[in-house]
Amino acid sequence: MLVRTSTSAIIGLILSAVCQSAFAQNPVKSDPEERTFTLSVPVNEVNVMFHASDSKGLPLENLRKADLQLFDNGKLQDRLVVFREYRDLPIRVGFLLDNSPSMQSELDRSQAIATELTKEFFRAKSDRAFTMGFGVSIKLTQDWTEDSDSVSKGISTALLKEANEPDGTAMYDAVYKACRDRFSSEAPTVSGNFILLFTDGEDNSSHVWESKAVDTCQRARTAIYVFTPGWKARESRGQQLLEDLTSKTGGRVFYEGKHSVRDGLAATVADMRYQYELIYAPSGLKRDGSFHRIRLHCIVPHSQIQVRSGYYAYAKP
Repeated sequence: MLVRTSTSAIIGLILSAVCQSAFAQNPVKSDPEERTFTLSVPVNEVNVMFHASDSKGLPLENLRKADLQLFDNGKLQDRLVVFREYRDLPIRVGFLLDNSPSMQSELDRSQAIATELTKEFFRAKSDRAFTMGFGVSIKLTQDWTEDSDSVSKGISTALLKEANEPDGTAMYDAVYKACRDRFSSEAPTVSGNFILLFTDGEDNSSHVWESKAVDTCQRARTAIYVFTPGWKARESRGQQLLEDLTSKTGGRVFYEGKHSVRDGLAATVADMRYQYELIYAPSGLKRDGSFHRIRLHCIVPHSQIQVRSGYYAYAKP
């Protein structure tokens, strides 16, 4: 059952999470009509967007550069050239909804949560979203739009399984196509890029491996957040698959029962809107296409960091 939360309650929670910049600069902020966070990073520098929270999952305030230790392929980095905190980032979110047979009993729940998030938090003229449904086949039911009503309609359509479609689930294919075809088409601005995935973690029909899906999401700087019925995920390999998928892209999994819908929605939106940006210059970086693992440690007690697992050192186009 969906736990209802008033707009004012959640917005109050999120607004309390406003941080200050570690360089004694004002946090990056703009009017809703003029939200343009342009990202320009030299080829020899690496950009990392991350979210920091406390033990209760609330955004961590007043984080300083000195509070962080960044490791690139196991090597501690000391050339941290930029450290910023962003508040009220515009959201770029894709709703991916599993309509396969194993999720048929959960469709009403998926629709209720997705619609609640859209109605509560979607901001016209700032946020953009698209919707996709998937079983064996994958269908785009609403392309990028700023209209919340169109998003809601796209969610409803995405949950409808085609009558002649064979049974099965292609979760990784859906994630891969969403990042490759949708997020790569967006302008290179700083935004909260997210996939909200509604599934139980089963996959028996994908043509791409998990590594390919994760690679594509990392290139698009897109984090995956999952809402799943916990009892179903624990009955199969679904739980481990979802934990891997989210941890490697800097997201989270919310299990029904373990996490309330209220907590899940509040944490998701807080992560979307309020993030830190860290830019560093790895010594001896070679643009050879190799994968570099990132580990970001925060010395603040009981802190939690959501960050992607690494990046590919691609050459400048």
